[in-house]
Amino acid sequence: MLDERQGLQKLFAALTGISLLQKVSYSETARFHSSKEHPVNGQAMHPLIWNLTRFHPFWALIEMTMGIVAARHVMLDTEEDKKKGTTNPLWLFLAAYASLGLRLTKFDFNDAIIRGVLFVPIFTKFLTQMHRDALSPNPAAITRFFGSKPMATLGSIAFPMFILHGPIGQIFYKKILAKRIWGAPMPTAFFPFYLLICLGLSHLTNEYFVKNKKVAAISGKIAQFLGNWTEGMLRDRS
Repeated sequence: MLDERQGLQKLFAALTGISLLQKVSYSETARFHSSKEHPVNGQAMHPLIWNLTRFHPFWALIEMTMGIVAARHVMLDTEEDKKKGTTNPLWLFLAAYASLGLRLTKFDFNDAIIRGVLFVPIFTKFLTQMHRDALSPNPAAITRFFGSKPMATLGSIAFPMFILHGPIGQIFYKKILAKRIWGAPMPTAFFPFYLLICLGLSHLTNEYFVKNKKVAAISGKIAQFLGNWTEGMLRDRS
């Protein structure tokens, strides 16, 4: 088990490095092509380059895999680990969001760099620490807050909303689509209704797809196959 945990730690570090490489590439490319001196086809490319960086499925998969690795690492906690005292997760929560304040400094840190170097690793540590704290006899206030029923309900629809908000947003705000359907992209005042639509559809998706027993059975078989296929791959053999 120790070998697997060490392997997971190395995998998380490697994924962080790969993610950072993309962020650095974006930063340098955006700095060059976003200026009027180096346009592409006569246009500054900052918005396009950022969208390709932020929403590219491969790089999103890298960050999702980091979360999976962190979750697996927590699952390997032993009984001795669970008996150890835990640090209040609040400090990690504050540190993660405080890192965003670097955008306000004179240093040339963009959102992508801060996200890859500081926010994602610290916030991931916060989540794993909060999980461990939840198993302690006296969880911290922030742990109890995120474990409350309203937050648990929002958490249950978080992944469906993550998947759905983009396509739904395209219908209402993507100029080429919204113009055909509605005559024009929706105004800012429509955003609360867009949010409610996302919440409603996410709830339905969670209730009738995510919780569906047939879907769970198929997912279980796929997970079992992948588990058997990758068994032992994360062990540290050094």
